[in-house]
Amino acid sequence: LAIKNRGSLSVFDSPFRNRAFTSVNAELEFAETYRNEFIDTIKSFTEEDLANIKIDRSDSGYIRDLGDMLLRVAYHESVHTGQLLDYLRTAGVPRVRIWD
Repeated sequence: LAIKNRGSLSVFDSPFRNRAFTSVNAELEFAETYRNEFIDTIKSFTEEDLANIKIDRSDSGYIRDLGDMLLRVAYHESVHTGQLLDYLRTAGVPRVRIWD
């Protein structure tokens, strides 16, 4: 939503707040619409958009080009993936060995 809004949102009520998922599949199913909408939004941008659209998060201390912001989103998610893998590894939980 911050990307569509071209900056920070004054109010954001997460659709995930106060939801109790009973399985990973239930959460993925719920999130699918939001994920698809995000992917469609990203596909709609041109190379010129990536360089010229500014995302104003000055309330958080920065204004970034759209392309830079999208790269940071991907980086942020990869950091959390690494954290999750570390937790699983530490707990001795079997996992697909894609990154190890």
